[in-house]
Amino acid sequence: MLISRVLISVGCAVAALATMPAKAHIIIENMQGRAGYNELLTLVVPHGCGAAATTELRMKVPPEITLIVPEKAAGWQVESIKRKSEKPVMREGRPITEVVDEIVWKGNSLQTEELGLFRFMVGMPLDIGKVVYFKTILKCQNIEERWVDTYDNDAEYWRVWLKEKPAPFAVVVKPDRPQLGVDMQTLAKARKEMAAQPK
Repeated sequence: MLISRVLISVGCAVAALATMPAKAHIIIENMQGRAGYNELLTLVVPHGCGAAATTELRMKVPPEITLIVPEKAAGWQVESIKRKSEKPVMREGRPITEVVDEIVWKGNSLQTEELGLFRFMVGMPLDIGKVVYFKTILKCQNIEERWVDTYDNDAEYWRVWLKEKPAPFAVVVKPDRPQLGVDMQTLAKARKEMAAQPK
């Protein structure tokens, strides 16, 4: 079954990371997100560029993501760079023609032996088993590290760990229940019934 294959693949990815040489990688904490959920994800940055401190991070928003909101990070300036959407996205009953293309954290420094956590809320896609890559570039003084390598086959995405600079990613997994406790159709029906009641 698809769900079983996804869970096995997540386990393979974690095992592959654990057995690699002692070299820190930039990752998304837990490396997964529930389909259709507004998830709070964390970009985990455990180092700079060699001995140089990180002074700027640039994270590319995957094209599958149309909703993303960065959390304010203490000491960092956060900027959301937008792009025109290929087609309007409905949000809160109105069409949105621009979506976030890139998130930039700058104006501070992360020493090479310090751990940086950068959180953001993201609307996860509905495709279970989809691997969503958040390509990230670290800027450190006059050099940069590009964690942008991906793997095309989602069923064997763990092979991305064989790349030199694997991009952080989250696998779309099946949720145990709807995020609001009920599906949107049932909620919409209940709202319509409530609105029709005499006041």
